[in-house]
Amino acid sequence: MKMNARWCDEIETYRTIKSAFVVEGDILDLQMWTSPGGFTNLTPLDNYLYMYLSNVGYKNVVFYNRVDGFYNNIDPCGDSLKDFMRISGATQGRGGKAPSIGSAIESVRTAMRNTEASCAIVMNLSSLLATSPEHMDHTELEYFAALLLAMREGMKAPGIAEGQSLNNIFLLLVNKANDLPAWLYLNNPYIKVVTISKPTREERKTLIEGHRYSAPDAQALTTDELDKVEKHLIAITDGFTAMELDRLMLLCHQESASYRDYAKVINAYRYGQKDDPWGRLRSTDLVSFEQQLAKDVKGQGAALKAVADVVKRAASGLSGLQHSSHGRPKGVLFFAGPTGTGKTELAKALARTIFGDESALLRFDMSEYGHDHSDQRLLGAPPGYVGYDAGGELTNAVKSHPFSILLFDEIEKAHPSILDKFLQILDDGRMTDSKGETVYFTETLLIFTSNKGMYQTLHDGRRVPLVGVNDDYATIESTVNAAVRDYFISDLGRPEILNRIGNNLVVFDFIRPEAVELILRKQISSILSGIADSRGITVKLDETTRAWQTLVALAGENLEFGGRGIGNAVEKYLLNPLARALTDQNWQSGETYAIEDILIDEDGVSLTANKQG
Repeated sequence: MKMNARWCDEIETYRTIKSAFVVEGDILDLQMWTSPGGFTNLTPLDNYLYMYLSNVGYKNVVFYNRVDGFYNNIDPCGDSLKDFMRISGATQGRGGKAPSIGSAIESVRTAMRNTEASCAIVMNLSSLLATSPEHMDHTELEYFAALLLAMREGMKAPGIAEGQSLNNIFLLLVNKANDLPAWLYLNNPYIKVVTISKPTREERKTLIEGHRYSAPDAQALTTDELDKVEKHLIAITDGFTAMELDRLMLLCHQESASYRDYAKVINAYRYGQKDDPWGRLRSTDLVSFEQQLAKDVKGQGAALKAVADVVKRAASGLSGLQHSSHGRPKGVLFFAGPTGTGKTELAKALARTIFGDESALLRFDMSEYGHDHSDQRLLGAPPGYVGYDAGGELTNAVKSHPFSILLFDEIEKAHPSILDKFLQILDDGRMTDSKGETVYFTETLLIFTSNKGMYQTLHDGRRVPLVGVNDDYATIESTVNAAVRDYFISDLGRPEILNRIGNNLVVFDFIRPEAVELILRKQISSILSGIADSRGITVKLDETTRAWQTLVALAGENLEFGGRGIGNAVEKYLLNPLARALTDQNWQSGETYAIEDILIDEDGVSLTANKQG
């Protein structure tokens, strides 16, 4: 019989010189062991410890918790529990009334001093021995003082084998070591803290391979095909417990017709939903994806092509295949260039096109995260600090919306400590929040925006433009690229972040004159549709009228402000006078009006419109 756990090897290394162990971590998980026939098995921690401690020679292996008292479920008919009760002076076993905690600990102390028969006591639910390790009452303090004395007084006693002598030991099973008072285990030569971690890659590989031929179509797949599927399953189950993984593989057998579909079942469990929006994108959708985005974002052909390529890779399952990590986000984009050119609008369009809902865009203004400890606001405050229970704004958002687009506006304004967190997300696709919960970013698309390269701040505080509307796109792209590279490499000293972004730095162009009319049509169409929906009034604006020509001319006057400048012109010269006409001229539901001209004089802006029909 082989005990597979690394933490168990640690106990084996130290049990000849230690008398107590704190076992923390995933103590509720199932543990792996290998039978003499070479089969991998899973068993609860109590069973695992009993097998291990019995195999190394302990005569009496018993368990204790504050509810059931002393017990041994694994060998209920054996003499181990009875012999321990006699040696320790304890009077109760499982099924009777549990002794008080103080009485039980005294029995443990007596057993530790005995030299008649080796004892190993596993103390379950040890996290519950004190309400709070920082604020113990007098009685709780006595519990741990007695345990400290017990480990100091521990003796050797005969084992099962002839001439064998073993340290009497006890093990405290806790969720976290700091559930116990620090003075009990810190700088204490009698005790060792060992941690039960989530299954490693090799352990997950062993568990998954054990289910290989249970798949409905396993016999129809080649060895290479099976290996490819398993490699992916091993990657996406990082962070799962052994029990979760084993039961998920059984669930996959029941719900999947193909071994290749196991990943869908596992992701449904991880994210709490069976529907995969990425999987809904059909090939026909992807072919016209760029054209779909162009309906919302005008005059940014180069940007749309770059973004469409990233989404096609993500939807085709090709993102990150050149890297060893399979858990990276679906994609990462870095939008840079002039303000008001459609960066945010493109992010919204992506959310609508991929997920069918603009609410799938989770937006974070990074100018709000420029101070020390801003990373705590994103990920949550550490235990003991204000806001710990609330969690982090980013981690909470991704837990609630695992399939989403994350937009980080003006990333250069964030505190540098936050960029280190982003590096981990870009590398591993996951983040552990302040509560110790792992949040997965595997199904998200990350978008960073920046205005780097557009302006230079002089020593006197003035900002001067580095590029303008009269520069061609190649000049703008080159200038912005250089500025972004200089920011990450020279200013921050973090070239690795730039490396993770790779070729996904998308530089937006200024709004060119030929795009003005496209943007105008979109904005005016939205306004007129809104009036028809809310007021029942049909308003027309023909492109042959003086009103249209006036708007085109006015909208193109301040292209350095991009789409916002066009929007401001529409608001001033169309929306405001239109609102006055609706009210002052008492336009009625069911009527139709055609706007003919826009008049600008010292009294302001007004429009002329003809009532039709």
